[in-house]
Amino acid sequence: MSEVIILSQEEVKSCLPMSEAIKAVAEAYKAFAKGRVELAPVVHLSVEKYRGEVDVKSGYVEDLGLIGTKIASGYYDNPKMGLPSGVAVIVLMDLKTSLPLAIMDGTYLTAVRTGAAGAVAASVLARKDSKRVGVIGAGTQARMQVLALSEIFPLKQVKVYNIHSTSSEKYAAEMSERLGIEVKPVNTPKEAVSDVDIIVTATPSNKALIMDEWIPDGVHINAIGADAPGKQELDPKIMKRAKIVVDSFKQCRVIGEIQHALAQGIIKEDDVHAEIGDILIGKNVGRETETEITLFDSTGMAVQDIAAANVVYQLAKKNNVGSRIKLL
Repeated sequence: MSEVIILSQEEVKSCLPMSEAIKAVAEAYKAFAKGRVELAPVVHLSVEKYRGEVDVKSGYVEDLGLIGTKIASGYYDNPKMGLPSGVAVIVLMDLKTSLPLAIMDGTYLTAVRTGAAGAVAASVLARKDSKRVGVIGAGTQARMQVLALSEIFPLKQVKVYNIHSTSSEKYAAEMSERLGIEVKPVNTPKEAVSDVDIIVTATPSNKALIMDEWIPDGVHINAIGADAPGKQELDPKIMKRAKIVVDSFKQCRVIGEIQHALAQGIIKEDDVHAEIGDILIGKNVGRETETEITLFDSTGMAVQDIAAANVVYQLAKKNNVGSRIKLL
């Protein structure tokens, strides 16, 4: 029997540079668009007693020869106990035999692959000269989105808003040092999204934080936070003005940002422009003008996890990272 590699969060970090994650996620989206991916429905479990939620995402990618399953949680009181609010574990299995290959921390991997997804989308939907980013939220994903965007665009300024101003200030100090650019905490969501090229929303909100009248022509929006029924960050009226691109229409119509606009009749299913993979393989177009508003609705897909986990797995094998056990 083959060995199973066990990888801690630190070991995953050492094997997943953002630049490689961006490439992997782009290829994952392409494979999905070509029908080379099979995904199970997302299983969502609400744990209201502990202000938590658990999602299970699973599937296989023929091009990689891998099955992957991720159990990921969001427990929003965890930080009060000195624990991370998001925890995830990923299992990789061989597609031909179903034998386990790796078990790894998925918390950092999820953060990186989600950030990478935003960069992949922005690469075809944002204006090529984008330099200014407005961020709603100041958590891990708010960091990863901007770090990933910095791999694609020559960023000059980031503005950040968080409901807790101390979090915004901490974010600004940390990200300014990491990126070597101006990162400015602001007092309102409106101020965060004013005079920017790219807007990132990365919160667990269940109500609109960004209003339609604040959105200027030409901006691109990465809507990252909505990934469960009821979650919402954007005024649904924005959808009527925007070119909407989704990661998976099947998922987004139920758990993504577009769920509200669809439910309210503001848009119809046909108003969704494309899935991101169709743009990457040339089946559809991305941004066409400098003035159109573009929106990427990202719910997260198992194919992203599998592709990113494969990067980790291959580097771990090559560099002898992690522990080896015989599970069977």
